[in-house]
Amino acid sequence: MRVRHSAFFWPRRARREGRGQLLLSVALGLGLALFFIHQFDAALRPQLVALAEARVRNQVTHIADHAVSQALGDQALAYTDMVNLRTQETGQIATLSTDTVRLNLLRAEVLDRIVDQVEELDSHSLGVPLGALTGVDLFSALGPDLPVQVLSVASAEGNYRNDFTSAGVNQTLHRILLDVSVTARLLLPGGVVETQVSTPVCVAETVIIGQPPQTYLNWNQ
Repeated sequence: MRVRHSAFFWPRRARREGRGQLLLSVALGLGLALFFIHQFDAALRPQLVALAEARVRNQVTHIADHAVSQALGDQALAYTDMVNLRTQETGQIATLSTDTVRLNLLRAEVLDRIVDQVEELDSHSLGVPLGALTGVDLFSALGPDLPVQVLSVASAEGNYRNDFTSAGVNQTLHRILLDVSVTARLLLPGGVVETQVSTPVCVAETVIIGQPPQTYLNWNQ
């Protein structure tokens, strides 16, 4: 009877020991996998973030240029609609004044368009090829794309500024630039990052004959 009793419990004990060894093997495998994932993430994630930010920056720059062109077309605005140049009797330009109401309306429309289009960017246009993480140009376009998604636009700002550059003898190119700054939250493999993109966009330009004026009116309002 004792032999039969021992033989009856031995298979159950063996099964328990087998399950224990299996669980230990699974735990060790998961631990090693997590370790290698952590090492991989620590080594390549900074490069992935940099490449994703570069792609977002290119897209935002393109979107901002397109948004300004659309807004100017919709509002039928030209340089003379936004800037008024007053000259002296000698023909010398005395003052330069801006229509702040029109410029503010233009800025608001441009920023709205930028926010809408940035949030609509898909992972196909922002995805980073796995081969690009190797740093080797030959492999930069190879491998599956790692998804990059814009979760939201945290903020979008725009500030106007003047830019005067020489355009020839006694000629000055005057441009009105809108400095656009967009802060967006990106979803990357491994977590969420926040990035800021700043880009200048030309709103209007003209060539001024003679020296640029020393007085600017309504510019900082």
